[in-house]
Amino acid sequence: MEYNPEFLSRCFLHTLSPQPEPRRAAESKLAELANHPNYALAVLRLVAEQSIDEQIRHAAAVNFKNHLRTRWVPSLDSSFTPIIDSEKDQIKILIVNLMLSSTPRIQSQLSESLSLIGQHDFPKSWPTLLPELVSNLRAASQSDNYASINGILGTANSIFKKFRYQYKTNDLLIDLKYCLDNFSSPLLEMFLRTAALIDSMVGSGGGSPVTLKPLFESQRLCCRVFYSLNFQELPEFFEDHMKEWMTEFKKYLVNNYPVLESSAEGLGLVDELRAAVCENISLYMEKNEEEFKDYLNDFAQAVWTLLGKVSQSSSRDSLAVMAIKFLTTVSTSVHHTLFAGDGVIPQICQSIVIPNVRLRDEDEELFEMNYIEFIRRDMEGSDIDTRRRIACELLKGIATNYKQQVISIVSVQIQNLLTSYAANPAANWKDKDCAIYLVVSLSTKKIGGNSVSTDLVDVQSFFGSVIVPELQSQDVNAFLMLKAGALKFFTMFRNQIPKHLVLQLFPYLTQFLGAESNVVHSYAASCIEKLLLVKDEGGRSRYTSADVAPNLLVLMNNLFTALRFPESEENQYIMKSIMRVLGVAEITPEIAGPCIAGLTSILAEVCKNPKNPIFNHYLFESVAVLVRRACERDMSLIPSFETSLFPILQEILGNDVTEFLPYAFQLLAQLVELNRPPISDIYMEIFKLLLSPDSWTRNSNVPALVRLLQAFLEKAPEKLNQEERLAQVLGIFNRLVSVPSTDEQGFFVLNTVIENLDYGAIAPYVSHIWNALFTRLQSKRTVKYIKSLLIFMSLFLVKHGFANLVDSMNSVQAGIFLVILEQFWIPNLKLITGPIEVKLVSVASTRLICEFLTLLDAGAVRNWGKMLDSIVTLLSRPEEDRVGDEPEMPDIAENTGYTVAFVNLYNAGKKEEDPLKDIKDPREFLATSLAKLSALSPGRFPQIISENLDPANQTALHQICSTYNCPVV
Repeated sequence: MEYNPEFLSRCFLHTLSPQPEPRRAAESKLAELANHPNYALAVLRLVAEQSIDEQIRHAAAVNFKNHLRTRWVPSLDSSFTPIIDSEKDQIKILIVNLMLSSTPRIQSQLSESLSLIGQHDFPKSWPTLLPELVSNLRAASQSDNYASINGILGTANSIFKKFRYQYKTNDLLIDLKYCLDNFSSPLLEMFLRTAALIDSMVGSGGGSPVTLKPLFESQRLCCRVFYSLNFQELPEFFEDHMKEWMTEFKKYLVNNYPVLESSAEGLGLVDELRAAVCENISLYMEKNEEEFKDYLNDFAQAVWTLLGKVSQSSSRDSLAVMAIKFLTTVSTSVHHTLFAGDGVIPQICQSIVIPNVRLRDEDEELFEMNYIEFIRRDMEGSDIDTRRRIACELLKGIATNYKQQVISIVSVQIQNLLTSYAANPAANWKDKDCAIYLVVSLSTKKIGGNSVSTDLVDVQSFFGSVIVPELQSQDVNAFLMLKAGALKFFTMFRNQIPKHLVLQLFPYLTQFLGAESNVVHSYAASCIEKLLLVKDEGGRSRYTSADVAPNLLVLMNNLFTALRFPESEENQYIMKSIMRVLGVAEITPEIAGPCIAGLTSILAEVCKNPKNPIFNHYLFESVAVLVRRACERDMSLIPSFETSLFPILQEILGNDVTEFLPYAFQLLAQLVELNRPPISDIYMEIFKLLLSPDSWTRNSNVPALVRLLQAFLEKAPEKLNQEERLAQVLGIFNRLVSVPSTDEQGFFVLNTVIENLDYGAIAPYVSHIWNALFTRLQSKRTVKYIKSLLIFMSLFLVKHGFANLVDSMNSVQAGIFLVILEQFWIPNLKLITGPIEVKLVSVASTRLICEFLTLLDAGAVRNWGKMLDSIVTLLSRPEEDRVGDEPEMPDIAENTGYTVAFVNLYNAGKKEEDPLKDIKDPREFLATSLAKLSALSPGRFPQIISENLDPANQTALHQICSTYNCPVV
C-alpha cells in the first residue's frame, strides 16, 4: 500500500475516540488495510514521524505490534495475510534505531515488537540484529544514555529468554554459543561500568533518585540477561569472570541505598535488583555448585542478614521469596552443613519461618476480597511463590538432612503457638492458624496415592483437640480464617480420620455451606467432595449412599443455597461437590425433582453468558449424573427430566450457544439411550437436524454429534430405511473419514451402522464404503487410521461373515482383500489395544484363518501362518497391556477454557458394548477353532506353524492349546 501519513494518522486518532461509530469505522478500515502488502512498514514509518502527536504514534506502535503477532509467521487462519519477505527485511533495517530514538511509551511497544520478530527469526534469519544491538549499546554507554541502554538490554532480555526454559538441543546450543560469543563481554562491560557509576554517585552523596533509578534498572536487566545466558550450562566466559560478577552481586545484597530506599518506588527498584541477584546465585547453587562454592559462605550470610531486614510488607514479597529460595537450595546441597551449627535451625524457625508463615493484613484482605485467588494459592498449591509456602519449603529442605532436629523444633513451636492461642483465643487466633498451617504445609504426600502424613503431630489427636472444636463451633461466621484452616486440615488428612468420626462431623460440614465467607463455604464443599472419593484397601469406596442418606436432603439444599451467595453464583467447588454427591447418593424422586429444577435454573442463567468453563463443565456433569443415577433406579423419571431439560437444550441449539453445543448433544444422546423404542417425534426432529450437513461444519461439535448419531442408530435402526436416511448417514461417515482429524469419529459412525443393521440394508452401499476407505488409505494413511480400519473389518466379519467381507471388498477391485490382508491386517494386528478391541480383532482373525479356507491354498498359506503368528503375538501380551481398569472421572484442568477442543462428559459417556458377549476368552476361542480345523487335515499344520511362527510364539501357542485341553496343532 502507498504511504499516506495524513490518512493513517486520522485512522489511528479515530481509534482513540470515545464515540463508538468513528472508532469502529477506523478499526474496520485499518483491518481492511492490514491485508495489503507493506501495511506494517507504513505503520512503522508513521511511528517514526516526529511531527505527529505522540498519542497517535503510540496507537500506531500498538497496532504494529499486534499486526506482527498474527502475520509475521504464516497462520493457519487464512483471514490473516502474512507479511511478505521484502517488507520483513525493511522492518528489520528500521526497527532497532527507531526503538532507541523513541519516547519510553513507544520504545516499550517497539521493544516488544522486536522481541516478537526475534522469537521466530533470531539469530538465523536476522544475523545483523545482535551486532547492531552491541554497537548501539557501546555507543549509548559512552554517552551514559540509559534510556537507550535499558531499551537495548530489555530487548536482549526478551530475545534471550528462550534459553531459560527450552529443552537443550544442538540447535539451541548453537544459538546460545552465538549469543555468548557476541554479547557476554559487552554485558560485563556494561554491568561493571554501571556499578562504578552507582558507587561513585552513592559514595560522593551526589546521586539523586532521578539519576540512580535508570542505573538500577540497567543492573536488573543485566542480571536477567545473565540468568538467561547461564541457564543451560556454565559458559566459559562467565566462569573466567565469576569474581567480577559475584563481587558486584554481593554488594547489592549487603549495601544500603538510602537515597532510593526512602521512597516506596525506589525501594521496590532496589528490591527487584536484589531479587534478580538471589535468582542468579540460586541458579549457580543448583547447576554450578562446585564452581560457586568459594562464594557460598559470604552469600549465605548476606542473604540471611538481608532477610532479617526485609519487612512483612507485601511490596517486598518477591525479594523475600527469592532470598528464602536461595537458602532452600543451599539446605538440600552438599553444603547443608551451613545449617548444622548450634542454634542455626531454631534461629531460622524463629526469625524466618514463623514470621513469614503468620497471617498478614494482606492475607486477610485477599481472603475477604478475592476468594478465588486465595483458594488458588492456599488450597490448590499455586502459592509456591508466596512467603508462607516458601518458608515451609525451607524447613522441608533443611529436614532433608536434619529431620529430627526440624521435627523437634517445629513441634515445640506448634505447641507454643497453641498455648498462646489457648491463653487468649480472641486475640491470638492467628497463632492457632499458624500452627495448623505448619502441620498442613510440612506434611508429605505418600508415593502412589493421595494420602498425606506428618511426623510433627499425631494426626488423630491433633484433629480431635485442635480441629474438631473449630468444626463444631456454633457460629460458622466467627473466626473465618481459622474455620478455613480447619476445613483444609480435614480435607488434607481425610484418609486418616476414622469413618465413624467423619460421619459424626458430616452435619457440621453441611452447616459450613451456609457460611457467608466464600472461602469457608467453598472449603466445606471441597471437603465433602474429597471425602466421597476416599477409597479403602481394595479400591472400595469408604463412603456409600447409605452414609450420605441421613443428611442428603439438607446437604443438597445447602449446596444449592450456597450458590446464591454473592460471588459464588458460579462457584466451581460447590458445583463439583453437587456432582460428586449425586454420583454417590441414592437418587429418589424426592431428591431428583428439586435437583433437576435447581440445575436447569442455573443452566438457564449461564446460557446467557458462559464465562466460567470449569463451573459449567461440572454443571453439565451434575445434570448427566443425576439423569443417569435417577433413571438407573426409576425409568419412569425420564419424561420429567425431558420436560425440564428440553427447553434449555432447545435454547442452546436455537441460540447457537457455541460453548454449550457439545454438552447439549451429549445430554441428548444420554436421553435417547435411556428411552425405550419407539423414539418419540421430538427426538426424530432432532435426528433430521443431525443429518443435515450444516450441523457438521464445526469440528469441536463432531465427537458429540457422533455420540448422538450413534444413540439414534442403536435405538432406531429401522428409521434408517426411510427417507434416504442411511445414505445421509454414510455421507456423514464419508466426510469424517476423509480428514485425519475426524477419521476416528467416522469409523465410530460406520461401526454403529455395521453393528445394528442387517446386511441386506447396507449391501447397496458397501462398495461406496470400501471406495471411501481405500481412497483415504491411499491418500493419507496413519497408524490410527489403519488400526480403525482393522477394527472395522473385524466387526464386519463377526457380524456379517467372512464371505460378505471378502466378496464385497473384491467387488471393488479384484484380489484387493488379500492385498489388504498381507500389507495391513497381518502386520498391524499386534498394535490393537483395549480389551474389547483386542477380543474383537483376535476372534475375527481366528475365524478368518479357520473359515476362509482359500488361505490354505499353496499360494496363500504363508499368509495363513503369518496371520496366526500375529494373533498369538496379540494374545500373548501381558494381561495389564490388554485390559484397562474402569476409568474414574478426571479432574478438569484449571486452565480449561472455551476452545475448539471437545470436552467429554464423563457421566453421559457411551458405555462400550461387547459385540462378542458369547465368547468369554479369545485364547480359548483360538485353541478350539484351531483344533477343529486341524481335525479336518491331520498332520498338515505343524509344518506351516514351524515355518511361519516365531519360536517364542510357537511356545506360546503350545501353552494356549494345552491350557484349554485342545490338541496341539
